[in-house]
Amino acid sequence: MIMCNNHTHTQLSNALRRGTYIIDFDGVLVHRFTQMMDFLSARKELAKAMIECGFDVDKVNKYVEPYDLLKICYGDWGVHEKFELFSKILELYEFQAISKIFIDFYAGEFLKTLIRRGKRVYISSLQPASVINQVLRRVKIPLNSICVCGRDVGGRPKPYPDQLKGVVGEDSVVIGDSLTDGYLAKNINSSFIALDTDGYTFYELCSVGAIAVFNSLEELLNYVVRSNGHEVLVLG
Repeated sequence: MIMCNNHTHTQLSNALRRGTYIIDFDGVLVHRFTQMMDFLSARKELAKAMIECGFDVDKVNKYVEPYDLLKICYGDWGVHEKFELFSKILELYEFQAISKIFIDFYAGEFLKTLIRRGKRVYISSLQPASVINQVLRRVKIPLNSICVCGRDVGGRPKPYPDQLKGVVGEDSVVIGDSLTDGYLAKNINSSFIALDTDGYTFYELCSVGAIAVFNSLEELLNYVVRSNGHEVLVLG
C-alpha cells in the first residue's frame, strides 16, 4: 500500500471506519470482466442498435469499449429512452462471459467482514444487477445483505450519484480501481481508496482524490482486519 501525497494513515483509518462502503464490481470483486466477453461482437451489435436509434455515427465510432458506448446514453438530461434495449444487448454477452470470470479469492471474505461489522454495503457498477447477483451467490453472500446498484436498477450509474439513495457522503468510502470511482467519490463528497489493478497508474488514482492505493484486495482486507484487533480473519 502507498499513501497518496498530502494524505495520512489517520485519514485512511478514519475513512475505513465509516458506516457505508461503496464497492466497485469489476476491478475489486472480479477481475477483467470485459476480457472474458466476446468484446468485438458486443461492441458491433451495440453500436448498430444505437445508430439505428438515432445516435450520430461519428460519435459512436469514437468508442471502442462497449461500456464507453453505454456512457453516452446518459448525462445531465437523464437516461436515453432506449437505454434498456442497449443494456439488454450487452447483458447477453455478459452472461456468456460469467462462467469464465475470475472472482478475487478474497472477495467473499471482504464482503463478509464488512457485513459482520455492521457496515452498509453498496456495489456500484456498470455491469447489471443480474450479473452481480450471480457472483454474490457464488461467494455465498446473502443478496438481502447488500445493495446492488447495477446499471439497470434505474437512474444514471456511476459516476452519477442517482442510484446511491440514502448514502451520506461524509459517512461513506468508495473502494475502486478506476478514475470513475474517484469521480463518484467526489460527486457524493465521500472518501476514495483505490486498488491497483494495472488499469491506471498510482499517480492517476491519486489525482482523482485517492487517500491510498492498495496492491490487492487481500492487502486491503488485512489492513481492515488489523485495524480492529479482536476480529480474526477466517477464509471461506
